Amino acid sequence: MNWLRWLLQSPERDDVLAHEIRARQFRACMQLMPITAPINCALVIASTWAFYDVTTAWLLIASLFIVIATELDSLFHYFYSRVMNRDIEDHDLLRVVVRSALVPLGLIGPTVFWFPDASVEMKMLLIAAVAGLIGAGGFVLSPLAAAGVAWAATATLFGAIALALADRPIFWVLFALLMGYGAMICMVVITSSTALVARVRAEARAERQHELVNLLLKDFEGSSRDWLWETDQQGHLRHVSIRLTEAFGRAKKDLENLSLVDLLRGTFSVTGRDEVEAHDHLRLRLSSRQPFRDQIVPVVIGSEVKWWSLAAKPLFNNQRIQVGWRGVGSDVTEAQRREIEMTHLANFDPLTTLANRRQFRSYLDATLKSNPFGEQVMLLVLDLDNFKTINDTLGHLVGDQVLHDVALLLQSTTCEGELLARLGGDEYALIVPGDFDDEQCLARGHRLLEALREPLNVGETLIEIRGSVGVAYSPLHGTRSDELMKAADTALYAAKDAGRDAVRLFTGEMEERARTRLSIQNDLSHALEKNEFEVHYQPQVNARTMEIVGFEALLRWRRSADRLVSPNEFIPIAEETGLIVPIGTWVLQQACRDAVTWPETLFVAVNLSAVQFASRGLLDAVTEAVDATFIAPERLELEITESSLIEDSSHARETLKKLRWFGHRIALDDFGTGYSSLAYLRSFPIDKLKIDGAFTSALAAEDHGDASAIVRAIIQLAGALRLKTTAEGVESRAQLDSLRAKGCQEIQGFYVAPPMPAREIAAFLEAWEIERPRLLNDKQLYAERLS
Repeated sequence: MNWLRWLLQSPERDDVLAHEIRARQFRACMQLMPITAPINCALVIASTWAFYDVTTAWLLIASLFIVIATELDSLFHYFYSRVMNRDIEDHDLLRVVVRSALVPLGLIGPTVFWFPDASVEMKMLLIAAVAGLIGAGGFVLSPLAAAGVAWAATATLFGAIALALADRPIFWVLFALLMGYGAMICMVVITSSTALVARVRAEARAERQHELVNLLLKDFEGSSRDWLWETDQQGHLRHVSIRLTEAFGRAKKDLENLSLVDLLRGTFSVTGRDEVEAHDHLRLRLSSRQPFRDQIVPVVIGSEVKWWSLAAKPLFNNQRIQVGWRGVGSDVTEAQRREIEMTHLANFDPLTTLANRRQFRSYLDATLKSNPFGEQVMLLVLDLDNFKTINDTLGHLVGDQVLHDVALLLQSTTCEGELLARLGGDEYALIVPGDFDDEQCLARGHRLLEALREPLNVGETLIEIRGSVGVAYSPLHGTRSDELMKAADTALYAAKDAGRDAVRLFTGEMEERARTRLSIQNDLSHALEKNEFEVHYQPQVNARTMEIVGFEALLRWRRSADRLVSPNEFIPIAEETGLIVPIGTWVLQQACRDAVTWPETLFVAVNLSAVQFASRGLLDAVTEAVDATFIAPERLELEITESSLIEDSSHARETLKKLRWFGHRIALDDFGTGYSSLAYLRSFPIDKLKIDGAFTSALAAEDHGDASAIVRAIIQLAGALRLKTTAEGVESRAQLDSLRAKGCQEIQGFYVAPPMPAREIAAFLEAWEIERPRLLNDKQLYAERLS
C-alpha cells in the first residue's frame, strides 16, 4: 500500500493526521461535484447527439455510459458521505482518481477516431475544448494531486493522439503546445496539492499545540493555587478563567471587559496612600511594553484584605503591535503579612511598640541630612534610675509592664514630627527637630522627667519611677548621628553622676571628663599586669575594750609614682568593663598573704563587688587564696553589698551558704542605704552589719535625732538577730561614746587610724598596745597623740 499512500500523498504514521488530510482532499475535490457532474453529463450527451452520424455509434454510446455512470457514482458518494458523515478512507480517494481518469476518457476519447476527418474549424474547436477541459478539471481536482494529474494527463494524452493522427505540420505544433500545456497543468496540480497537504499538516500541528496549551493551562489551574489573566490593549479583562472568578469571588460575566486596575482598586471603599501607589504602579506597568513580575497589589475580597502577586508578558500581533497582556496571579497574603510583620519587628520594639534602635538611628540620620546647616535637631536620652532594683525584686513580668507604661507616659509628651524610641533595656531616646536654645532643651528634658512623677500602678503594686536625661543638639554638639549620640550619652552619664533624677545638657567639660574616663579605662586594663595596685588596711576596733580585732582591705591604684587613684574613680569603671573580677581575685590573694603575717587573733575583711559576687568563679577564687596562704578560714571576712544579693537571690543564697560552710564570716556593708535591706537579714546567712558612715557622721551634728534613732534601731535589730555591728566613718570621741551607749560592738574610722600600707601594720599594732589603756578614757584623737 506504500505506492497508494505515495500516490495519494497520505502520511505513513499519523493516522489522525492522515484522516484529516483525506477528508480535506475529498471535500475539496467533491465540493463542485453538484455542478461539474451535470455539466459533464450534459457535455457527453450533447457530444453524442452532435457526432452520432459522424463516427461509430457504439463508441459514442460507450462514452456516454462511462461518463454518466461515473458522475452518478460520484454524486452518490458525495451525498452519501455528507448525509452519513462517515470517515474518508484511502479507497474513497482512489475512487476519485479513477473517476478523474474515466470522465476525460469518455469526453475526449471518441475524438481520436473522427478528429482526422473533421473540418479545420471543427478541429480547432475540439482542440480548444480539450485545452479547456484540461485546465478546468485540473483546477477542480488540484487538491488531490493524483486525481488532478489523472484528469489532465488523460485529457492531454487523447488530445495529443488526435493531433498526431491528423498528420499535418500545424497540428504537430499544436501537439507540442498541448503537451507542454498538459505538463504545466500537472505541475500546477502537484504544487497546489502539496501546498494543501502542508497547510493541513501545519494547521493540525497548530491545533494540537493549542489543545496541548489549553490542556496544560487547565491542568495548571486545576492543580495550582495560581490563576491566569489576560487583558486587551486597553487593559480590560478577556478570556476570564475559572480560577480568576474564584479569586475575585464573582461571576465570569461580571468580570469580562472590566479594567483590571479599576477592578482591583474598586474593591477598596476607602483607598489609602499605599493602596493607591500600588495600583498606580500596576497601571504604569501595563502602559509599558516590558514584561514584569512580582508586582504586589492589595485587594479586598469580602471583608478581608488580601495581597496578590502579578506577573505578565505583553501580547503582540504579526505587525509587532501590542494587543494586550497575558499573565499569572497568585495569592501571597500570608507571605506579605509575614514580611510586614518582619519589617515591623525590624523597626519597632515589640514590648513598647516604640521605634527600636535601628529605626531610631535611620530616622536620626535622615533628619540630620534633611535639615540644612543652621536648623537644629535635639536628641534626648533617658535612662531609668531604679529599674534594675524593680526588675530584680518584683520580677521580669512587672519590669516589662513598667517599661511599657513608661513608654506610654513619655509618648504623651511628644508631638508630630518627633520620634520616641526604646534603645534597649530601660533606655529611651527622643528626636526633636526645630529651633531652640539651651534653656528650652533643659526644659524639654524636665518635661520628660515630670511625665514620670506619677507612680505606676502595676497589678497591686504602686511603683515610683525616676530617670536621668542627657541632652544634646545639632549643629552645636555634632552634625552626624554618632556625634550627637555620643554627646547625649555623655550628658546622661553626667546626670547620673549628679545624683540621678536630673537633666544635663552636654558641655565641653563633660567631654573632657569622658576622655578622662576613657583614659582611666584604658590604663586600668593594664594596671594589674604592671603591678600598679596596692592594698591598704584600716583597723577595726572593739568599741568597749579598744582592742584591734581586724583590718579592712582597701584597694588603691598607683597610676603614677606620686598619685594614688581613689577607688570611687576606677571601681565603677572596673565593674562596667568586667575587670573587677580579676582585680578582686588579686585583692583576695594579696589580703590573705598579708594577713598570715599578723597575729592569729586578727581577721582581714575583703570587699566583694556585686559583679564579682555574681561571678561563677568566686568560690574557686576564695578557696585558692585560702589554700595558697594557709590562712584559717575564719580569719577571712567577706563584705558584700545589698545590690549583690538582689542580682540573683537564689544564686546569692547558695553562694553565701557555701562560704559560711567553708568557715568564712559574712558582713553586709553600708547597711541602711539599700532598697529593702530588712528583707535580707532573715533570708540570707549574715554575721555582721556595717552601719554606713553617713549615719555615723550625722551623730556629730547638733541635731542628730533622726540619725541617732536610725543607728539605735539598726543596733537593736542586729542584737535581736544575734548579729554583730560595726560602725564606719568614726572620726571623733563623741561619735564613739554615742555608739558605745547604743550598744555598737565595733568601730572603724579615722578616729582609730586612716588606711595604711601592709608594711606599717606591725608598728601600728605595737604603738596601739602601748596607748590602748590610756585611750579607753582619753578624749583626744589617737592620731593627734601619735603626731
